Amino acid sequence: MERGLVSRRSRRWTLSSALGIAALLLAGAAGAQAETQPSLLLLPIRSHWLAEPLAQAVTAALSNRLSEAGYRVQEIHPDSPEVQLAASEDWLPPEQVEAGNFEPAREALSLALGAEASLSGEVREDGSEIGLSLSVVGAVSEREQTLDVRVPTTDDREAAARALAQATVERLTPELWRQLLLDAAGRPEAAVARYAAGQGAMAGGMYREAVLDFDAALLAEPQNPAYLLGAADARTALGDYSGAAVRMRSLAAVIPSDAEVSVRLGYAALEAGEPAQAESAFLSAAEQLGDDPRVVEGLALASRAEGELTHAQEYYGVLVTLLPGFAGSPSWLPGLLANADEAVRWTDLPPDEFNRVLGEMYLAGGMPAEGIAALLAYHAQEGRPPYDDAAYLRVAAGLDREAEATARAAQEVFAARGLGQIDDDEAGESMERLHDRSDALATLGERIQVSALLDPAHRYRVLAYNFLNESVFESLLFVRTNDSEHQRRAEVLRSAFRDSDAQARTLEAALLGPEPPV
Repeated sequence: MERGLVSRRSRRWTLSSALGIAALLLAGAAGAQAETQPSLLLLPIRSHWLAEPLAQAVTAALSNRLSEAGYRVQEIHPDSPEVQLAASEDWLPPEQVEAGNFEPAREALSLALGAEASLSGEVREDGSEIGLSLSVVGAVSEREQTLDVRVPTTDDREAAARALAQATVERLTPELWRQLLLDAAGRPEAAVARYAAGQGAMAGGMYREAVLDFDAALLAEPQNPAYLLGAADARTALGDYSGAAVRMRSLAAVIPSDAEVSVRLGYAALEAGEPAQAESAFLSAAEQLGDDPRVVEGLALASRAEGELTHAQEYYGVLVTLLPGFAGSPSWLPGLLANADEAVRWTDLPPDEFNRVLGEMYLAGGMPAEGIAALLAYHAQEGRPPYDDAAYLRVAAGLDREAEATARAAQEVFAARGLGQIDDDEAGESMERLHDRSDALATLGERIQVSALLDPAHRYRVLAYNFLNESVFESLLFVRTNDSEHQRRAEVLRSAFRDSDAQARTLEAALLGPEPPV
């Protein structure tokens, strides 16, 4: 079994996540309108700057008239969440957002909003006429048609806008939608082409493009199992685990009795940080697959993620009977074992080294509190040997991450308190917990024994941890007293912490060279 603990990645709210959730919700509505009118994305009508008020009036009139004609119309503007997502994910350059030109992200925005077609255009005045040139693009087929409508020039800009909107709606005929493959026969044809394009993009490692292709196929056929699985795979490859879990849940709803789908859903939910959903999926798979190692492994991981360590160990014990070579796998050890005796039995570690190794693995597994506790237990033992250089660097890296996280957490508590998101009592409780963490860190730093070579660097690291602990303590006093002097001291000490930590790293590099042992 190759799979280890689910990594604790920080998950961003990406545009592909938005596609994974918004498009699923909207695609059903779009499908329901298949026999009426397509859903539309209306981009702001452009113009020469002198005609900007006219362009704004045309945009508003088009939106109103299209809605009256039975279309579901989605409008966007620079502050729209979808536009901000597109910019943050590099689908849309920031300068384009500022200019109000959303054409570069037209396809992504259409899919994010569940729009089957998009409209964009430009209004212009030419002597005796006011003209509107429109581009209509099918979101699934990517086919484009152009429309050009004109009305007589008039000083009544609102009337001109309404006339242009009416003329545009009259040009949006069933024949136009057939040409864009938005009729009942064209949607499946366009979806197959986009699905094939998505497969090609996946094969070429172009996962962002694959996300768009699979989502486009799903816009036409939201319950197609192959399209749902492709969309989930593309999101997983892109690192969008929440979006992948959304697709797998939809697939499980389409094929509720497929055990393999339940297994895939379980792992997708784990990667998305949804252990309860994962456990439910694995239990469903177990009804058909029994003690399949993938199912048992998934249940162990879900239990571990939910903090049910005793249950996790039980599942792990079953897995070891199924796959004896899996016993003692380091990636499984942190958090799965209920007691040290079992860990020693499975790993064959000598008793005086067990807590050190366990502490290192906890730190590497993203469990700093458990890692510090295990290392403190190791240093409480009599006759403990000094760290060799490689072991020390592994421990120091984990403790430095914990120290930096503690410093950031203290600043976040102050920010939340200043914004009124938490009151003084909640801030005080949070700071007490952080002080316990920093105190344990400083205590451990003082107990660690290192080689003579690394002792100079370690002295600076101990100093750094103590500076951090004093900084957190001053922050706690500030929360309790509101005395600004405590806040000033906290900031000075936090700066000293980072300076000392940087000095420790500099010394390590000088002592061990550019490639220290790890």
